[in-house]
Amino acid sequence: MKNFLQLALLIFALIITSCTTISPTSENGKEILIYGASGRIGGALTDEALLRGYQVTGVSRSPEKLQEKFPQINAVKGDILDRDSVKKLLSSYKTVLVSIGGKPTSPDATKYIAYQGAISLIEVLEEMGAAGPRIIFVGNVFTLRTAEGELMLERGKEHHNYPMFMGHQMALDAFRESNNINWSIASPPNGFRLKDRTEKVRYGTDTLILNSDGKPASISLEDYAYGIFEEIIAENYLSKRFTLAR
Repeated sequence: MKNFLQLALLIFALIITSCTTISPTSENGKEILIYGASGRIGGALTDEALLRGYQVTGVSRSPEKLQEKFPQINAVKGDILDRDSVKKLLSSYKTVLVSIGGKPTSPDATKYIAYQGAISLIEVLEEMGAAGPRIIFVGNVFTLRTAEGELMLERGKEHHNYPMFMGHQMALDAFRESNNINWSIASPPNGFRLKDRTEKVRYGTDTLILNSDGKPASISLEDYAYGIFEEIIAENYLSKRFTLAR
C-alpha cells in the first residue's frame, strides 16, 4: 500500500511538472515574427501581439536596442535583404508581419527598402511553396484609389517622398504577380490621425475608405494593429491588398 501511494504521488508530481513547463502560447501556436518591430507601425503591431498573448520574435539589425524597447520579446539579428537569413527565420513561423520603410534615400524607387524587401520575401516564399508562412506586409496609402478611381500615386508625383510611394506600388505589383505564396498587404488610410484602441475598424480593398461626410477616413496606430490581427484570424484577404480605417 505504501509503495502504491508513493507511485501515485510520483505520477501526480510528474503531471504537475509537465503542465507548468508547457507554454500556453506555444501550445496554441501563437508565435509570430515581426520585421521592423522597433519602428512606429511595427511597434504598434508588437504591442498588439503582446496584448493578445503572442510569443513575439522581432527582427532587427540592432537587436539589443529592440530588446531594450520590448524586454518581453525574443529579439534576433537579421536583414530582410539577406535571403538565407529570411529563409531560416520564415521556416519557423506560420505568420509574419513586415513593417519596413523609412524615408527614401534615392530617387530610384527600385532602391527603396519596401520594394527590395518585397522582392527578397517573394523569392524566398516562392521557393518554400506551401510550406511558407502567411505574410502581411505594411503598405502605403498612395497605392490606393480615390472614390473617383484616380490612383493616389498620381497626386504624389511632385512630393519629395514620391520614390517611397512608387516603391510601395512596385512592391504591391510584385506580390500580385507572385506565384504560390500566401500574402496580404495592409495599406493604411489617410494617415494615423486618431488616438487610442477602440476596436472599431472598417475594411476595404483598393479604394480609400470615406467617412459619412465624404472625406477620407483615418485610424489610430492601435486600431490599425488591432485590425491586422483580426484579419490574421478572419483570413478575408488572402493574396489580396486591403485597407482599414476607423
